[in-house]
Amino acid sequence: MRIGLLGGTLDPIHFGHLRSAEEIREALELDEIWFMPAALPPHKEPSGLTPFAHRLAMVELAVASLDYFRVTTIESERPGPSYSIDTLKELGERHKDEAEFFFMLGSDAFLDIETWKDYGSLTDYASLVIMRRGHEDLPGLKEIISRAFPAHSIQEEKDIFVAHDKGAIYLYPVTHLAISGTDIRRRARSGLSVRFLVPEEVRTYMEENSLYAGSAGDTSPSIEDIETKTASSEERAQQIVSEILENKGEQVVILDMRGLSSLADFFIISHGRSTRHVQGIADKMRRNLRKKGIKCSGVEGEQEGRWILMDYRDVIVHLFYEPVRGFYDLEGLWSEVPRIIL
Repeated sequence: MRIGLLGGTLDPIHFGHLRSAEEIREALELDEIWFMPAALPPHKEPSGLTPFAHRLAMVELAVASLDYFRVTTIESERPGPSYSIDTLKELGERHKDEAEFFFMLGSDAFLDIETWKDYGSLTDYASLVIMRRGHEDLPGLKEIISRAFPAHSIQEEKDIFVAHDKGAIYLYPVTHLAISGTDIRRRARSGLSVRFLVPEEVRTYMEENSLYAGSAGDTSPSIEDIETKTASSEERAQQIVSEILENKGEQVVILDMRGLSSLADFFIISHGRSTRHVQGIADKMRRNLRKKGIKCSGVEGEQEGRWILMDYRDVIVHLFYEPVRGFYDLEGLWSEVPRIIL
């Protein structure tokens, strides 16, 4: 059997995950797609992660109606971080001579593949399917392949890289749905609708189990609410900016969203000179602010370091790798919003 593997935190699973899986299944003629929620993602803080049982239940609800979508709990069956290489090795041992595996990951994740455990051995156990969102990331992806997987060479006129006795590497474009787990959690916490972002069964489960605290009708303050009320949104924004500047973040821009957005009072944008620099800014800022009683409610993109989104409830931070900032041009997108440039 030809089996696609889609992992990650899936916190929560949404239509972006499901649509990408469906397109890859059709394109590569896969028999099944196995969804693998990570028990302990190496790049996430456990305190900010929804319990595995809830994430697993939501995935099971999302795929229940399709015979070719399945769920595996393999990453909860061993202790320690959920490293992909360990999962692929174990699947290979369990299903030797029974299945060919295709490990699916987004282009953002692949651009940071060289920080993964034993990344060069991934194709010993599976083919890699890199889900592209557009043509702009193609040169960077090919550069990473040539450096991280030197044994692989490109097939003529195809975005497929092959090597002797190893899995292939596929570059495949998928429909980009601008949906993220961070945005869904933030919307739910603010009492906004997440309908049509997640399957209806998942939305109902979120409400019934009071996931992503702060849903509509919940008037009791959470621990997170109490902690973050120690400072006003303006004071919090000032402290965040100070941390970014202290760690050499460049071209800091503050967008005053008060009265314009129900998601946050301020958006803060800055960039670093490299993905590692961006990761360093995010890590140090989170640790230093935590000491001051200001906790980060969620982080997206930290493993890749190209665009890290940090949720401080009424202050949202966008940290970019410099070329990526120019590509997305958030300042241009919100050109009418009042701003302070430092």
